[in-house]
Amino acid sequence: MSSIEMDPRGTPGFGWRVALSIIVGVGWLAFLILWLFFYAGDFNIYQNIAVFIVSILVLGGVMGAAWASWGLKYGRKW
Repeated sequence: MSSIEMDPRGTPGFGWRVALSIIVGVGWLAFLILWLFFYAGDFNIYQNIAVFIVSILVLGGVMGAAWASWGLKYGRKW
């Protein structure tokens, strides 16, 4: 296979998923920093760990929902 066939940028829907991934990643880091500086002191360690775990689950859910359909449709090409 040539390198052109291996380039996922030519597949439909790839661009907005990459943009969403960047926005969600930066948004998650911003949330985490804001949480740690402004809200974490009001909760105990177990509640803070729970917030962190839930934020990871939400991040994974958003990313999984965005990329699963693309992966099922175009993943076999690679």
